[in-house]
Amino acid sequence: MKHATFSLFSQEYDALKARRRCALSNIFQDRAALESLLERKRCLLFSTEGCLFLFAPFHDAFHDCLYLAADLPALEDGLARTRADFPAPVRVSVAGREPLAGEQARVFQAQGFELRKELLRTRLRKPAPRIIEAMRALAGDELFREISFAVPGDEEEILAMLREEFDVVGDNLPELATIREDIARRHIAVLRRGGRIASLHYFQRNRATLHALYDVTRREFRKEQMFTAVSLFVHDALEKEEGKNVRVFGWRDASKKRLVRHAKKTEQETDGVRIYNLLYPSPAPLPEK
Repeated sequence: MKHATFSLFSQEYDALKARRRCALSNIFQDRAALESLLERKRCLLFSTEGCLFLFAPFHDAFHDCLYLAADLPALEDGLARTRADFPAPVRVSVAGREPLAGEQARVFQAQGFELRKELLRTRLRKPAPRIIEAMRALAGDELFREISFAVPGDEEEILAMLREEFDVVGDNLPELATIREDIARRHIAVLRRGGRIASLHYFQRNRATLHALYDVTRREFRKEQMFTAVSLFVHDALEKEEGKNVRVFGWRDASKKRLVRHAKKTEQETDGVRIYNLLYPSPAPLPEK
């Protein structure tokens, strides 16, 4: 294992791509994001003839494994070579279309990783105008007056709400630094009640594509139509900024069959993209932050 500077990572990354045609990767960050990551954190680098691994500390609880590999045998060989030196625990997110995503996940499982959660991507069709108006009437004007985009200083409360409802490993929960960036990008809508956030919708947007990531409403407010109101607030904001061509994707826990079936009833169709979140060693309780 080597301490990974951006210069060293770029050198190893480019050398591997020059040696082999690489078909497998979960490195989706752009150059600026990777450079920032390697400047902010003490990451570790390991490479072989056919693959490269970058281990980045995450949530003060585990290291995220980013990888580039020529093919499945190269990925398997690289894992076998480096597994003894893992900065355990290690989490890896395998993302992509089937069947290749599942084949990669099984390589990690064969090396001792435990599947913590499997997420299905769904494409959300644009609701008909009559549905939007029905939702608007259900939410009412009073709730809309309590909604805004999150502001600096909200990040710790947002993270605490996310951790109450989601699994830090299985649901790819963002760190505080990422939440701050998404607040600045106006990617988190919140409804406040009594001086605190009662409901939130967390999404990420890239041009005319939106990924709906997390929806949380505090338990004591779940009988109100807060989720409906916050969703409409985001819908209206996107309509104003992007017009009518926004593609919306969501994620469903594959193990929750009832919710997956409900998604189909509400015109949310799975599109073959999955995320497999795995942890090594397995099972391993994570410390609370």
